[in-house]
Amino acid sequence: MFTRHNYYMILSLALLLSFCSSETNQSKSTDRTVTNADAQKEGDLKELNNQIRREKFDQVLPQAMKKNKIDMWIHVMRIAIPDAFGAEELGSTSGVFVFTDRGGDRIERAVLGRRWGSTHRERGDRDTSVEDSGSYDIIRNPIRVQEPVGNPMIEYDFRFKGLKEFVEARDPKLIAVNFKLNLGQWETYTDFGGAKDGLSHTDYLLLTAELGNKYANRLVSSEYVMMDYIIGMVPSEIQLLKKIFRDRVEHAKKAFDAIVPGVTKNREVGITLFSRRSTGISQRGRSKGWENSVIQGGDIVAAPSQGMYAYVLREGETEPPPEIKKLWSMYLKIDKILAETIKAGRTPREIIQIYKRKFEEEGIIVRDNQLHMVQPKNNFPVYSLGFNPEKTHLSIDAHGMMKGARERPNENLLGPRIGSLGPDWTKDIPIPSNHHFVLEYFFYMPSFTSNEHEDQYLFFWDHEQAIATESGVEYLYPPQKNLILIR
Repeated sequence: MFTRHNYYMILSLALLLSFCSSETNQSKSTDRTVTNADAQKEGDLKELNNQIRREKFDQVLPQAMKKNKIDMWIHVMRIAIPDAFGAEELGSTSGVFVFTDRGGDRIERAVLGRRWGSTHRERGDRDTSVEDSGSYDIIRNPIRVQEPVGNPMIEYDFRFKGLKEFVEARDPKLIAVNFKLNLGQWETYTDFGGAKDGLSHTDYLLLTAELGNKYANRLVSSEYVMMDYIIGMVPSEIQLLKKIFRDRVEHAKKAFDAIVPGVTKNREVGITLFSRRSTGISQRGRSKGWENSVIQGGDIVAAPSQGMYAYVLREGETEPPPEIKKLWSMYLKIDKILAETIKAGRTPREIIQIYKRKFEEEGIIVRDNQLHMVQPKNNFPVYSLGFNPEKTHLSIDAHGMMKGARERPNENLLGPRIGSLGPDWTKDIPIPSNHHFVLEYFFYMPSFTSNEHEDQYLFFWDHEQAIATESGVEYLYPPQKNLILIR
């Protein structure tokens, strides 16, 4: 059968043969243009990161240290222990970074020993990101990474060398160091990015030995000052977030436009797929077993991180069927309630109490676990046992994000977390002004069909980054009101 897809393949081949010679002649200049554009974009993003870092050092850092009565904050990083906080917030993955409150409104910023520079295997100039950032007052030279000829000295002899003299000259009363005591994560936590447990036990012993008893006895965990620093936002960061988000929305629109039902696979255009399945199989098309499926009529295609959704019309349809219209209406209702309820100044615990009452009034059941977390997985009849199976079930996890000035910022779990997941302490941290978080939730709406082998519910997932203000949620891009249709 001669389909539109076959026609496009033949036409593409003809165009390729016709223009291959001119394409060859133009390829070098085109490649150079793309390379220059990418380099410019990377350079712009790097400078914006530096600007945000400088503003946070000026505006957020003094408040975080004074609030927690910290005179000096030492953050130790080594490449062997991945540190997303160091990479995103400080601009490095190795070194000893020291921040000192020496009076006044400004914090002294120093980059000291064991920051790795170039290696003996590399050619060209070394990385000067820290030096070029304009963020630090004192910067010691990085260490060239090269195994020396054998001698009695080992790395431990150098790791904190000279730090004692630096600390003595400032005589801090309370010194925060990157280890955790109270603000840990949930049982079985592995790694979801953001702020980690901190320096190794070896580092701690070496550090205390270098400082001596006087200053070693003044060490405390930096978990609270680190948390307050991470969740503090500056205006330039919000503006950059909005710009990045606009670009991602345009990318999602192009992905939707490129879809040919019955031909395009969801991974080819980088989108998520929602599709009714049989019991036990997730309806979210990034799950094991159908993570790269052909998009068909009746599916919902989604870019949840951008809050963008489209329905793929079946043959003969001119509008979505009633169950899809109902699903979309339910999404708008849930999103509106959360947007009006999540406000800076409230704690997650207070927000949860408010939205539970509002959702109950709307006939929506707020659940602790998501459907795929309950055994047997993705089984709505089992999931709804003990509850009204004819009502929509909703599970919420609005967690924080790290610094927004990156194409793919890490999740931040060291801070307030709205919803049923996360340790209890995350429910009592007040939402700061201009809190950068993800408005994430899953809901399962009963939708009965005559096919007993199909799921009797429809799935929806939102994962949109947003800002929490004193008046409610501020979207990074105007929220979608009407479901996009793909023919």
